[in-house]
Amino acid sequence: MKIRKFVSMSACAVAGLAMMAFTTPAHAWKPSGKVEILTGCKTGCGPDRIARILQKIWKKHKLVDAKVVVVNKAGGGNSIALKYLQEAAGKGDRLMLSGSAVATSYYTGRYPIGTPHLTAVALLITEYIATAVKGDSPIKSAKQLISMIKKDPKSVAIGTATSRGNSNHQAITLAAMSAGIDPNAMKFVIFQSGRIGRTNLLGGHVTASQSSVGGFIKHHKKGKLRILAVSSPERLGGAVKNVPTWKEQGFDVVVPNLRALLGPKGMTKAQTDYWDKVVEASVKTKIFQKSLGKRQMKATFMGHAEFTKYMRGHEKQMKSVLKTLGILKRK
Repeated sequence: MKIRKFVSMSACAVAGLAMMAFTTPAHAWKPSGKVEILTGCKTGCGPDRIARILQKIWKKHKLVDAKVVVVNKAGGGNSIALKYLQEAAGKGDRLMLSGSAVATSYYTGRYPIGTPHLTAVALLITEYIATAVKGDSPIKSAKQLISMIKKDPKSVAIGTATSRGNSNHQAITLAAMSAGIDPNAMKFVIFQSGRIGRTNLLGGHVTASQSSVGGFIKHHKKGKLRILAVSSPERLGGAVKNVPTWKEQGFDVVVPNLRALLGPKGMTKAQTDYWDKVVEASVKTKIFQKSLGKRQMKATFMGHAEFTKYMRGHEKQMKSVLKTLGILKRK
């Protein structure tokens, strides 16, 4: 009886500790109205999918008491969404799910709002970029694609989203440059989301397209698309385990894409502390982990303080790449 009583009390203690981990102290900040997760692209794009996974997790696991809505503000390469985010300065209930494009678009001078004007809330995921062609394309390798571009750059239409200079654009451009190709001679078609770019590739409107690996996996498995290369340092797993990296094919290219939550400028420590706990708990859930495996993404959680420090180094490297591409406009 004593043993059974001890086990019961221990179970209660563990349950209590778990509840404490998900409960906000009465004196701490928490959202009082609805929480908005913005994306700068249309429904079904990469950031949108992740935003909706977070929305589902926060509701199912009761991590956020407030109503959570996903708001798509596509257009202008994230500029519309960023302007809307900036309007909530000092507030902690409007966040944006984005990638490295926010920083690249700022440093390439595409629009005046960038990471220096925002709060780095949390890093969630690191993913890599895939270069793909149609399944019935005569192009069988990344080497062959680059050779075609070198022979006649304007004859090869390359789809990418959502702006020049971002991770999608960097992957194939850096490979081409290493082969002696002038990046300004290349023919790029910019789409508002990776999904739209994929649709245009399937329709034969572009020769090749760039997107996160996860955006191409389904069609690659069915043979409708053929992934020629991935921008990871080593091969990925799952359905793309046989796809070589750019490096394996003779091009010294490694390009990561970050998926992170950004907030408006002026967020308080209480606000970032709240989101640190929520996001850290979110990335540990089965729902989140399962979504990563399907799309060959890696969970790389960093809270506000660590992520802010990391971004300083990441952006320094990014600006070096943009300078190499000849499109760096801001220091």
